[in-house]
Amino acid sequence: MILVQNPPQQLSGNKLLLLLTFLLFGLLGNAQEPEVSHFIIHKVKKKETLERIAIRYDITPDQIVIYNPTAKTVIRKRDKLKIPRYKTKVFVVPAQPKTATHSVQLKETLWRIAYNYGISVDSLRVLNPQLGDTLSIGSMLTVPSKTAEEIAAQFDYYTVQPKEGFFRLKEKLGLSKSDLEALNPSLEASGLMVGMVLKIPKVQAVDSSAVGESGPIKTSLWDSTFVSPVVRIAFLAPFRLSRIELDSIDQTNKTLSERNLTTVSLDFYSGMLHAVDSLNKAGLSIELSVFDSEGQLHIIEQLLNQEDFTAYDAVIGPFTPANVSRMAQAMSFFNVPVISPLTTREIQPRKMLINTIPSKKSLAKRMISYVDSLDAQYENPCVLIIADSKNQQTALRLKEQFPLAEVLPPDEKFGFIKPDVVDSLLTPTRPNWVFLETENLNLVTSMTSMLNAQSSEARQVQLLTHFRSPAYDDKNISQAHLGNIHFSYPNHFLEKRDSLGLKFDASFKDRYGKVPSRTAVKGFDVMVDASLRIATKRKLIDGLTLGVLDQLQYRFNYQPNPKGGYLNTATYLVQHQGFETIEIATIKSTADSLYVR
Repeated sequence: MILVQNPPQQLSGNKLLLLLTFLLFGLLGNAQEPEVSHFIIHKVKKKETLERIAIRYDITPDQIVIYNPTAKTVIRKRDKLKIPRYKTKVFVVPAQPKTATHSVQLKETLWRIAYNYGISVDSLRVLNPQLGDTLSIGSMLTVPSKTAEEIAAQFDYYTVQPKEGFFRLKEKLGLSKSDLEALNPSLEASGLMVGMVLKIPKVQAVDSSAVGESGPIKTSLWDSTFVSPVVRIAFLAPFRLSRIELDSIDQTNKTLSERNLTTVSLDFYSGMLHAVDSLNKAGLSIELSVFDSEGQLHIIEQLLNQEDFTAYDAVIGPFTPANVSRMAQAMSFFNVPVISPLTTREIQPRKMLINTIPSKKSLAKRMISYVDSLDAQYENPCVLIIADSKNQQTALRLKEQFPLAEVLPPDEKFGFIKPDVVDSLLTPTRPNWVFLETENLNLVTSMTSMLNAQSSEARQVQLLTHFRSPAYDDKNISQAHLGNIHFSYPNHFLEKRDSLGLKFDASFKDRYGKVPSRTAVKGFDVMVDASLRIATKRKLIDGLTLGVLDQLQYRFNYQPNPKGGYLNTATYLVQHQGFETIEIATIKSTADSLYVR
């Protein structure tokens, strides 16, 4: 099979070099089909073509079709293709009617030039045997000939939004300042300006309007027409007030100073009360009834016998899986929604159960999408996979996506990786991605410290995980280290420090004398989200169809659970930068908390 078609024209008049080039292509053209060593599975992404996939793996479309006959006519998103990997290196130059020349511009790289002309770096080297490791400005390269329309079709355009700098654009588009300047030479002279239109590769194209995981994020429901001016909410929580010895000041102070079911309930309740004030100022009348479940199932049974919960638009709580499941089971007969506000543990599905905490599956799905976007942006990254025995499925999937990745099993007894092994694998010439899939505190502590020590300006390291375990909250984990290695992960909340968050903090402190805890913010967000959906659609279940809504620190997007009830599938993609955490998704939304007081 002929691997190289239409040999390129030589730029210089050197006949000897021209002859050697033709001999090279002649040898390649007469070569037999290389022997396949193994296959990898490629999952087709949106808008991918057979040609693009072939370029990525340095093979021809015909070689893909040999092992995937249906791909000859059409490929669709999520199709799985068998990609042959050969024992010997195959260099491919896609068939072109003719070649042209390209003058190297300031800050252009081999990868960028190859990408712009739809070929791989290795194919560009075949076209230009004289190429060394560096490019000189003004050098003339042989490239596939393309019309202006074909070249333009490879790009999209992005309009710079207010307050966006190069840092924000890199997080949103995945393009560094130098990448943007190479594509838009005028940037060096003018700098970024609001409204400026930037040329970006199609693979980087991002809609500058707000787009969420399931469509546009609504800016706010505060200004909606409220068809239900009165919202009735029942709140059940394990306050366990009967256990507090009010006659003993010391014991009471001790109970209220520790994190326990009582303090968690009080924190969540304080956030709900703050939400009620904000909703009242927006014109809603909120009737909130509070019940102490004491964390006991028999108390839940008593409350079900004594109280008429059918009079409420929704029940928030109780907190524990068994109790909230029992409450949802009872309320299913009356179609009263029951909201599980805090537990991350698995809850038995019920018809009217609404779980506000995204599952591990939703978090992993978000991370997979992010890794796919990284994989599409960078050629041949350095990938290390470190996974304990509980996370081998994740490790296998990553190895399938990155066949050249190094898998480093941690020491079974002590749970660590030898520093010299990691140091020898990291490289200064390519992006270094380290996937750490574990909940083991020792392994997390040692790896974050080690990677921080081995990361530098010349050798950038990014630490990623599909699930951020509580181990990262340990006092021995340095937040500075996490910032230096750009720790990235999916999460169900994001601690934002925007104007709305600061306003909420100040008003909460004025009222309670302390800054709000994460639990208090969750109480505020759950109460606001549920109340506005009820007020807008009359029934909460109907209000769930309103889609993705952002509140202060939590995002809500409910989807039916096939086993019963509804699941929140909305997540954030978070990255540590310095001592801050930022969202690195392509979502640009406005928090739905206009009336924070």
